[in-house]
Amino acid sequence: MNRNMRMKLVALVLCVFSLVKVHAQTVQDGLALLHAERNKEAGDVFTKLATGTPSADNQYYLGYYYVITKQLDEAQKAFQKGLELDDKSYLNQVGLGTVALGKGDRAKSKELFDLAEKKKGKDAEILFRIGEAYTLFEKSNDPAEAIRLLDEAIKRDKNLADAYIAKGDALMLRNEGGAAVTAYEYALTAKPNYAVAHNRIGSVYLRGKNYNLALENYKKAIEADPNFGPAYKDLAELYFFAQKYKQAADNYDLYMQKSGNLDPETKLRAAQFAFTADDYAKSLQILDEMKGKINNPITLRMYGWSYAKTNNPDKAIENLNEFIKVAPDKVIGDDYKYLGRAYNAKVTDGKGYDSTGVLYILKGADMDTSKTDAATTYKEVGALYYAAKDFPNAAMTYNKGINLDTAKASANDYYYLGLSKFQSAGALGALNNTAGDSAQIAASKTAMYLSADSTFAIVTQKLPDWPYGYYWRASALYNAYDKQENIDKGISAPYYLKLAELAEKDPDPSKFKSYLKLAYNYLAFYSQTTLKDEAKSKEYWTKLLAIDPANAAAKEALGMAPSAATDSTGTAQPKAAAAKKPAPKKK
Repeated sequence: MNRNMRMKLVALVLCVFSLVKVHAQTVQDGLALLHAERNKEAGDVFTKLATGTPSADNQYYLGYYYVITKQLDEAQKAFQKGLELDDKSYLNQVGLGTVALGKGDRAKSKELFDLAEKKKGKDAEILFRIGEAYTLFEKSNDPAEAIRLLDEAIKRDKNLADAYIAKGDALMLRNEGGAAVTAYEYALTAKPNYAVAHNRIGSVYLRGKNYNLALENYKKAIEADPNFGPAYKDLAELYFFAQKYKQAADNYDLYMQKSGNLDPETKLRAAQFAFTADDYAKSLQILDEMKGKINNPITLRMYGWSYAKTNNPDKAIENLNEFIKVAPDKVIGDDYKYLGRAYNAKVTDGKGYDSTGVLYILKGADMDTSKTDAATTYKEVGALYYAAKDFPNAAMTYNKGINLDTAKASANDYYYLGLSKFQSAGALGALNNTAGDSAQIAASKTAMYLSADSTFAIVTQKLPDWPYGYYWRASALYNAYDKQENIDKGISAPYYLKLAELAEKDPDPSKFKSYLKLAYNYLAFYSQTTLKDEAKSKEYWTKLLAIDPANAAAKEALGMAPSAATDSTGTAQPKAAAAKKPAPKKK
């Protein structure tokens, strides 16, 4: 092959590559990238089109790119340049009207839009772009005018899929979700398997809290275009609402990968998703990457929360105090809760909480807009007080938590409220007379034990087959009344009987041994002295001796040993500060 022929072939190949390259950079390609939020790539396409093939239309789409990416001054320059290339380019007139609308100059925008509509009122693209403009800006939208223009555009071109998309968006501005879905479905008719339309439908259902249909449509968008970033972003929000935080974080990461969107605000949202997915180290890593690149006080909150979760209380306190100082209008209850927990984490005296920390946590609870969240936080503090044996405060905070959201209060909540009351009653005599004289103390103790019994009664209602609830009812009532009166009237008897019945049916009765000792002892004396039922009394003494072979009272009653020392009723009294019993299962 001679040299001339070889050069011609090389030139032909280069020409082919050049054509392929030009084909890859069409307006439609740029718009597709823009819809997919691949903004940098879209900007490159429109810039190359405007500079490589200067035309009024190419300048318009460059300006449109700037409008969508909120660079209105740059958009204005592009539209003006388009008019310099063709002073009759009404598309660029629409562009300038869009910029004016975005800047809040409604009069100027209407003047430009009216001129374009008057001159090119039969041009579907012109009508579409004016209508779309009225949906783009939160503070200067006009859904009614948008719908009028978009309907006119659709009359002239029923295959203009994006006009249906814009109409759906206008309808959503009026909270007309059903009509919006219909418009998006028409877009699918004009352009089958259109990821944008599927995704918009998903967002309507997400807004309406129809999560299953939202999920279905987001998945359809991804099936239509696996690189369509917004579907992954919206899917992340859906999973967040569903409290599937790991899936939410994973999908948001996919959004950033697919879109290439790594701007600071996007990364801040990624840090929030990582935090909710319990990946606190990743949250801190993302926050560190944004240092110096973002001026958003929410970063201080996220640092504070993440440091609190990674056992760095000093940095948590530093960041949260700064956040509360610089952004008081953005502070929510959780900010004070994490601040309080950070103070608690610094405690080294074995108490388990810091008084300032508890005050902050409760302040956060009082700021909660959700009664359920507030209730949970009060019960969290109740557990801290209970562990520190501060039973009066434990009772107060458990009670407040339960009252805030009674419908969701569990058996476990009532159980610890009951225990807190029981232990508070037992401690009343050791208050150095701050509760009054001995008669007043006795009355206060009786009232507190009876209140504990009422609380344990709720436990037995919620968990009727759980033996411990009946044990604590019996114990509370035993301590509330004179011991002889209790035996004479059998006040605790029904609950000891129920405890014995349930414990004896358990596959492993031995785990209830210490409770059955008290139950059998009481029931034996009650049967003997009140019911005058010697056979039943002997039955209980025999059961007691079987689990406690050294029990002197049982041996003496059965004629096997001399009498042991007992109280005035012959009954061993339950201790006021009994060992902590297993908590019930939540219900």
